[in-house]
Amino acid sequence: MLDTEVYRSDLMRLGLNKVAHQDESLIDHLYRVCSILQDMKAKEHVCVAGLFHGAYGTEGLHNDDVDSIPDSKRVKVREIVGPDIEQMIFHFSVMSYASLGKSFRRVMRPNGTPELKDRRTGEDIPLDREQFLDLLRMKLCDVMAHLPPQVGHTLIDVPTEYSGFWKLAAEYLGPDAIKTWNKFTGGELWIDPEQN
Repeated sequence: MLDTEVYRSDLMRLGLNKVAHQDESLIDHLYRVCSILQDMKAKEHVCVAGLFHGAYGTEGLHNDDVDSIPDSKRVKVREIVGPDIEQMIFHFSVMSYASLGKSFRRVMRPNGTPELKDRRTGEDIPLDREQFLDLLRMKLCDVMAHLPPQVGHTLIDVPTEYSGFWKLAAEYLGPDAIKTWNKFTGGELWIDPEQN
């Protein structure tokens, strides 16, 4: 199992402990996302990417500076996690959420391929099916990390507003994702594992 504490000083050097994320620090949110990914039995590289997924901001949070992600910051992250995981984090940061949904609908079709878009440029982000599913898994866990809704939450309540989409994503990602989804949502969002 991934020892996430070995990355704490790196996350702090990147200043992620000083960034607010709703009612907590971004670093606390990053650890929660990684923990949910581990609960889902995601591959280690996906868990590490989840731990750093907010390093550059995302469409939903701190998106004003996404056009100006300095190369020097990408170099620092790359030195910590390696080039493949850094590329994954970068794609997570710059992807358009609308294209994430469209890509998921395409991937659900037999032989369907993702068409994830860079929200800054509108250009395609070249990914194969597995790479896309890793990003989808990360985003699902990012959404679940917002449960239950936090007091004073000023953004759209994604889990409630888009629960049908994320429930379908959990079902598509399989038994481990369903088990984790049920653990973190329960109640009316429950997925019957016997029907999948």
